[in-house]
Amino acid sequence: MRFIGFLTLLLSLLFGAIATSNADPLTHSNPMTDCLNNHILPQLGSNAQPEEIVNHAFILCKPFVDSWLVSYPDPRRQQLERALRQFYLDRLSAARNRSAR
Repeated sequence: MRFIGFLTLLLSLLFGAIATSNADPLTHSNPMTDCLNNHILPQLGSNAQPEEIVNHAFILCKPFVDSWLVSYPDPRRQQLERALRQFYLDRLSAARNRSAR
């Protein structure tokens, strides 16, 4: 009886480890980042100014960005949006600098 309990525990741990090792964390995203990435990342090699690209993406993705920020108080919402815009600006600038080499 003890052996059956031990075997059951061992098999459940083994199958749990297999399931989590096959999970792909990159498949879990949210609509806001999907929208922004879909509009910004294809522009990495373009000659457009990074500010234009990011501003255009944020206009197109405004409903998703607003739904993500709605639960925060106004000062924090502004801070998060600025940080998110800066993240994409830095990403575009880094890609431009890398391609200029």
